[in-house]
Amino acid sequence: MTELNADSMHRLAKMALDAGEVDSPEEAVALFSRYRLRIHLGHGWADTLAGQASFLTALNTAVRAFLGGVEVYDDLSHVLDVPLYRGRSAREVAKELGAAVVTCTTTELPTLVLGAAPDAAAPAFCVQLGWDHWRFQIAPVGAESALTCVDDNPLAGIGAAALGVNEAFMHVRGDLVEAGHRTVGMSLWNPLAVADWRDDAHKGPPLAYLPKSLWLVGLGHLGQAYAWTLGMLPYPVDGRPHLVLQDFDKAAKSNLSTCLLLWAADLLKPKVRALASRLEAAGFTTALVERRFGPGHRVMVDEPTTALFGVDNVAARRDLDTAAFAMVVETGLGSGYRDFRNIRLHTFPGPRLPSQIWRAESAAQAEPELNDTYKKLADERKDICGMTLLASRAVATPFVGALAAVLALAEVMRPLHGGLVYAALDVQMRALRHRTGAAPSTYQGLQTAFVQAEKRPVSSTREAA
Repeated sequence: MTELNADSMHRLAKMALDAGEVDSPEEAVALFSRYRLRIHLGHGWADTLAGQASFLTALNTAVRAFLGGVEVYDDLSHVLDVPLYRGRSAREVAKELGAAVVTCTTTELPTLVLGAAPDAAAPAFCVQLGWDHWRFQIAPVGAESALTCVDDNPLAGIGAAALGVNEAFMHVRGDLVEAGHRTVGMSLWNPLAVADWRDDAHKGPPLAYLPKSLWLVGLGHLGQAYAWTLGMLPYPVDGRPHLVLQDFDKAAKSNLSTCLLLWAADLLKPKVRALASRLEAAGFTTALVERRFGPGHRVMVDEPTTALFGVDNVAARRDLDTAAFAMVVETGLGSGYRDFRNIRLHTFPGPRLPSQIWRAESAAQAEPELNDTYKKLADERKDICGMTLLASRAVATPFVGALAAVLALAEVMRPLHGGLVYAALDVQMRALRHRTGAAPSTYQGLQTAFVQAEKRPVSSTREAA
């Protein structure tokens, strides 16, 4: 058996090692291999792109977190319309993404429901995903506060999926007693609306405009979530976006647990090329930049002036000062087993420059402190360097990245619809009501180039042969 190391360790299972629950990386993976999930697809789930994006995101994030397996049940008779999987059958894609498609449910598993709820008695954990305009939520099946799931904004569908998989994960881990027995939601139109997020004032307008071109800096956990989210939006076939993809790294086994558009066949390939091939197959156009982002970066004529930044590096963030982007949305995530669900977002231009937020003295990273488990492993395996490197790796999972991505894309797309931007936003996914941020303001920069969203009538989804 190959020993797990910093380049191969599952980045979510690592939390059990960091918390001292297990004595080895192998035991951590064995523990997570007991976690399973079911996705129930009821009538109407595929009537909107938001519903399709919600299913695909729930599945793709869940199979990378619930290592015991994810099964999909009931209505898989549809052909998908989201750009990344347009023309593919839901059943085929479900299997490709790693699900077990089942025709009966003989065991009680934590269950996420899209579309109509099942007729049979619900399992102990059974949560309905809902969306409407720019709002999304999860709620126990049968709750009276369900959203309509009619207005078609895939950002909201993805947000609901991220919350649902997170809720199920907290349930199987025993992290939160009320997981699965509460209603949780938010509005992307006004992410600081907490108690009143369901009010019509926060539902936002119909989705009409999409970014025509973007620069994605960093193609790890966050960068892949940005690309995945763009691939769910209602771009017309002849109006897919142009993306500049920037990264210097190659895919490692550990990336498979965090990156939504990488699979085993991509190992050791440059991330930028693996991602480009998938996006181009969906009709996107790409330009590739295979170098680190740094002080020499300059946006040239005819290149995208709006950037989504997903690099966890203080020095690189400081270099945003001189990059000459008109708009940048930067997202950072917590990295420890206690705070990996925390999301912090900055939008520029804002009241402070990046170099004023991230001081030069904060660029130096402290040596990770080894807990007793890592010390014991280092002694047993005679590998203090390897165990120190493993300890330094962040705990991470793509259901957090998916929520961060819709928050970031909302910052880009809100001004296109007459909305405001948030210079700073902090979201705690474990307790969503504890979110804070700067007061919203009118965007002052150069407008992001846009195309009109494709109009898709409700219930236009086709059935697979």
